[in-house]
Amino acid sequence: MGFANPYIVSAFSLWDALTLPSTGSHHTPMRISLHPPPLYNEKPRTHWQDADWPTGSQTGKSLPPPETPSPNQLDQWFSSALTARTTTIEATAPRSRPSQRSKHWCTPLLTTLRKEFTKATRMVKKSQNPDTFLTATLSKLSYFKAIKKAKASYWADFFAKTSSNNIWTAKQLVARRKTP
Repeated sequence: MGFANPYIVSAFSLWDALTLPSTGSHHTPMRISLHPPPLYNEKPRTHWQDADWPTGSQTGKSLPPPETPSPNQLDQWFSSALTARTTTIEATAPRSRPSQRSKHWCTPLLTTLRKEFTKATRMVKKSQNPDTFLTATLSKLSYFKAIKKAKASYWADFFAKTSSNNIWTAKQLVARRKTP
């Protein structure tokens, strides 16, 4: 274990020095079992901007605070009201399904355009008709133009929100990389 890597310690599950046959020297062979963590382990995120906020507000109104409460009662009321409101809002808010290839600038419109582009491309391969070729070309152009617009609006919004705390991150994203 003198050559153990500190980054792989969490994946180390078991070692066994008794089951393997001897090598005939003073070295002992060991069997090591590793269970590496998954490469991508991001949990779904809640889209708070798409949540049903009015429904959550109504939930909070149905739990009025107690009259002249003790500090303990006030804490219990606040906890129960917050839990009820949060549960209601989280139940109505959609969740993302992040993947390694998900992009922050991707929108539902782009998803629809991509599906139409893929469908048109498949139709060209099947029929090889000039009309379907024209449809596929137009859908391809509209899809890639929409990607450019989505990226431009995402980055414009990102840079509009930069502050003194993350200005260097923005600079690193904009700066050209040196080629060797």
